[in-house]
Amino acid sequence: MQTSTRSASGRLAATCGAIFAIALAVANGNGDGSYAAYRYVVGGIALVLFLPFLAYLCSVLRDAWQGSPWLPRTALAAGIIGIALKLTSGAPEVAIHRARVSDGTQLHRALQAVADATTVISLYPFALLLAVVAIVILRSAALPRWLGAGAALTAAALVINASAPTTDNVPALLLFVLWTLVASITLYRNASADRLPVVSTYSTVEA
Repeated sequence: MQTSTRSASGRLAATCGAIFAIALAVANGNGDGSYAAYRYVVGGIALVLFLPFLAYLCSVLRDAWQGSPWLPRTALAAGIIGIALKLTSGAPEVAIHRARVSDGTQLHRALQAVADATTVISLYPFALLLAVVAIVILRSAALPRWLGAGAALTAAALVINASAPTTDNVPALLLFVLWTLVASITLYRNASADRLPVVSTYSTVEA
């Protein structure tokens, strides 16, 4: 029963990762950056749903890692910080909408710059998260090694993208979202395979 429950909760957490990736793509829309209420709501839900996926991913890494537990804990902390920063990046855009700040004004540009800069900064903790994930996967085979290699490449892309603080484009974040989608599918399949075997029990009645 415990194994079956673990399997169900694992599938649920993995599904949260897939929803995060799809919902964040929907929230991004056509990429024009214009404010829309549905984008804020969908984007916020997506970012919050990343947390169960992150916790499950780190638990899988922790169970497979034979060394000191500080590496999986680092991954968890880095992921939480990254998501917190990305959530914070939406606040200036909401403030612009609520205060009806005119487009093109100095205040509008300043608030938008804060939102963009916060998003860029969030790439660093995401890079640390995937760097740790890559190390643990490649050394312990907790998940397929190709997924670890993908995490390493994505971590490098995130660092490179974050090294240009004045940029408004974050293509590495889309790569991170794609990696999360692939990882969530892999984790879901692994959790589905981890099921409790059916055992028949018989009562023996003594004559």
